[in-house]
Order: sequence, then C-alpha cells, then structure tokens
Amino acid sequence: MSQAIRQIGLFGGSFDPPHMGHVALVEAGLDVMGLDEVWVIPALPVHRELSGRADAAMRLRWLEMIFEANSRVKVLDWEIRRERPTAMVETLREFADRQVVVPWLMLGADAWAGLAGWREYPAHQGLCNVAVFARQGLDRVSVPVPDWQQVDMQDWRRCENSGHMLYVSAELPDVSATALRRDIMKTEELADSVPPEIYSEVQKAYAGLQE
Repeated sequence: MSQAIRQIGLFGGSFDPPHMGHVALVEAGLDVMGLDEVWVIPALPVHRELSGRADAAMRLRWLEMIFEANSRVKVLDWEIRRERPTAMVETLREFADRQVVVPWLMLGADAWAGLAGWREYPAHQGLCNVAVFARQGLDRVSVPVPDWQQVDMQDWRRCENSGHMLYVSAELPDVSATALRRDIMKTEELADSVPPEIYSEVQKAYAGLQE
C-alpha cells in the first residue's frame, strides 16, 4: 500500500499584528479542511505598507508564541530573512525546491478575489493549489477567479498536481489588521481580537497609532 501524501497548507501574510482571524484560519485548515500541517510565513509584502510598529523579528516571535503548543503548525522565516519585500510566488518556488508535494495556499476570500493581480500571476497555477476561507459576510460566489479547477471536500486529497481550488465551509471572524490597529486602545475590542499570548505586547507596540 502506498503511503498517503502529506498535505501542507501555506499561510502567508504581514501579520501586522497577528489576530484571532489568523488563528481561526489556521485552525480551519487543520480541523475543518483536514490538512496535516500548516506553515505560517510572515512577510515583507510587496503590495502594501506596514505600520512600522512591529518589525519582522517581532512579528515572527509573536506567531511562534501563538502556535508554540500546536505541533502541526510551523512558523517559518523564509520571507523575512530576505530583508526585502517578497512576492508569494518566490515562496512557492522555494517550497517546490524543498518539497515533493504540492502545497495548498490558504487565502481569505478577499485575497482570493485579488489573486489575479499578484506579481507574476498566473505562475502560481503551476506551483500550488488554493484553499479559500470566507470571512463573515463575504459571499464566496461573488469572487470567482478563472482557470483554476474547483474540487470539493471529498476530492481535494486526491489532487497531486497544482491548479486546483477548494472552498472551505468555515467562516472566519470578521477581524482585520487595519481595523485592529485603528481600535488598538479600545481594550474590550483588543481582548476579543488578539491572541492572549501576545495581547500586552501588541497593545504596547501599537499604542497611539493613528491611521
């Protein structure tokens, strides 16, 4: 009997700061979709400005603190170690150089809707599959991206090649880093939105930030 293929999810982002929406997406990938592992990769993004309140090393450490107890989650420095903005396609190529399996790129529905605008798209279709997780209030039907072969929850593990996409029926909490930075001094909202492992450090780092 052949050995089952290990299914790995890649979750990249600026994590400026990490929040409960990020945690929920990782948990949905593991517990609802059924991935064997999720690799979390903080970025120096090419498409947006960071707040400047948490450097790459701090964001990496926060993610390590959040996921330390979960053996199925790895936090990697693949992007921030380059010390320059890095497109996701570069990370996908690094994964391909290191692994024999095709990864599942984990995206919120809003990121999925904008995928065609990513640098070097559609090169991604030859490097990964995509799992899309809807944030509350966003209708998955409204964000199609052409040329990806859609599969369902019964069949996704059979996808040995790239170019597939899967909608995962697990709505994420409606939390965004932008809103979180705006409301950082509202203690009640912060407590509900930021993992307790990093709560005090996030509050201190982003205090007084005006956007």
